[in-house]
Amino acid sequence: MSRSLSLETLQKIGQTVELGGWVNAVRSHGKLIFLDLRDRAGIVQIVLNPQTYGHDFSPVKKLKSEDVISILGRVKKREGNLVNPNLETGSIEIEASEVKTLSEAEKLPFDLGAKELDLSLVNLLDYRSLTLRHPKVKAIFKVQETILQSFRKTMKEIDFTEFAAPIIVASATEGGAEVFPVDYYDYRAYLGQSPQLYKQIMVSIFERVFTLGYAFRAEPSVTTRHLSEYRGLDVEMGYITDFADIMDVVEKVIKNVFADLKSERSVELGLHETTVPQISERIPRIHFKKVKDILFVRTGRDQRGELDLEPAEEREICRWAKEKYGSELIFVTHYPTKKRPFYTFVDPSDPTYTYSFDLLGRGVEWVTGGQRINKYEELISAMKRKNLNPADFEIYLQAFRYGMPPEGGFCIGLERITQLVLGLVNIREATLFPRDMERVDQRLSVLQPHTRKVPQNLYRAITSLLEKEKIAFKKFEHEPVYTSEQAAKVRGTKLEEGAKALIVFADQKPLMLVLSAAQKVDVAKLKKELMIKNFRMASADEVKALSGVEIGAVPPFGNLLNLETFFDAKLSKNEKVSFNAGEHTKSLQLKYKDLEKLVKPKILDFSK
Repeated sequence: MSRSLSLETLQKIGQTVELGGWVNAVRSHGKLIFLDLRDRAGIVQIVLNPQTYGHDFSPVKKLKSEDVISILGRVKKREGNLVNPNLETGSIEIEASEVKTLSEAEKLPFDLGAKELDLSLVNLLDYRSLTLRHPKVKAIFKVQETILQSFRKTMKEIDFTEFAAPIIVASATEGGAEVFPVDYYDYRAYLGQSPQLYKQIMVSIFERVFTLGYAFRAEPSVTTRHLSEYRGLDVEMGYITDFADIMDVVEKVIKNVFADLKSERSVELGLHETTVPQISERIPRIHFKKVKDILFVRTGRDQRGELDLEPAEEREICRWAKEKYGSELIFVTHYPTKKRPFYTFVDPSDPTYTYSFDLLGRGVEWVTGGQRINKYEELISAMKRKNLNPADFEIYLQAFRYGMPPEGGFCIGLERITQLVLGLVNIREATLFPRDMERVDQRLSVLQPHTRKVPQNLYRAITSLLEKEKIAFKKFEHEPVYTSEQAAKVRGTKLEEGAKALIVFADQKPLMLVLSAAQKVDVAKLKKELMIKNFRMASADEVKALSGVEIGAVPPFGNLLNLETFFDAKLSKNEKVSFNAGEHTKSLQLKYKDLEKLVKPKILDFSK
């Protein structure tokens, strides 16, 4: 007998079927055992009755969540109040006559059968192979699949050709420093920041092209909306009139994605209690300069001289678009020339702006794009203005030397659009196996003394760094001090000027917190800021293992210890700060702004 899927049993009432899947839940009711069996199609209830089972019942009693089983049984219709309206197969059940265990699961670290996984992000990702099985988590990637399919379908409908772009490249696409170098035989190569240059080359061959590929950004960032590896839905098209043609295509893609999600993924959207964004018949298109003016009027903050939009400004202009146009999405057009890549077409009427755009939705960027420079000499000049060497872009420039039509394109971040449609807090939730500065499957920062590099002499490492960077500082040598109060007294400095460095664990991850010696950590506030569940101070042994020094001598240089570091916002009120520098008998004093410049911490408000 061939295996049936759970949903297929609805058409097989009265028949004997073979099913296979995972035990989603186990319930006992008197002598009866009820199993929820999960397969790729859904969940179906299995009834095990010792009177009708016909085999040794003792192994069945030992079944537990995530055991993999096959069952033989008869499909029975449920009557009256036995029907489960919350289950797609709730009108039937399977009376099992035989059960085989194909694979036993270990005891689960959490309740996978719960409606919600009450896990921190760290644990959600640490147990990724398991958490992906949960219906609500699995739904994220069914939604993502539909976004991909819809995008590809739209592209084919309007005569775009799909191609595969290389990942290993000879130079940085955008000319920036945020690249991952690769040892490529005896040469240096890089992981591609985007397929941008290859998209443009392919326009000279197929006119209209798209690619679904990976891109890599070595950004030292762990924000809720950045990844080191992400997938881009990249599009490029030739023979455009101007960049309005590109926005028309973006609008078509987005509207089709929303329509397909509504028709195909209502169940998955319902699990996340969300709907696709509301948009007007035509998504509003507003010049960058006008956006800045609108924001000034609405907020009273004069940011009109800034060359980009801050996250708070993106959120505010989205609110404005919804109020004025009934649209949760808005095109911001004509970004300043200084903030766009070298290949961006400059607005002929005002060269300080470009023919470029971002599509913002629900307060965050969804799409970025624009018209490109298509004339060879202009492209060379633009490269030189950005201090790029044209010789590093030979294959790319070759396409322009031999004729390139007016063209442009855009990129949609797949994980980003998934996150925003579903209202997920963190983009890592919308990524199967996220890569960032803290994780490649496993957490890189888990306490591993044998791999963690700690300077042998922390005091010397700090003073050498200060001297190398030509930063003025003052040395103190004094009797041993073990408290902030003792240190302030022996240095002759104010208590609040002390930069107190604490090593802590947040959801099992070691971090450094730096705050004024006059302040204490507000744990509730910190948990909210970091979106963590568990917090504790490191033990003396853990401090020694992570820093190489004793408690009370830890300096505020988490960057030298490979620890993610957070400074409390109140510390910046001090012009100068002082701290024990790896030893109880040695302290240093320097300007706060110099300390922040060297350590590059994240600034949060977590003290009381």
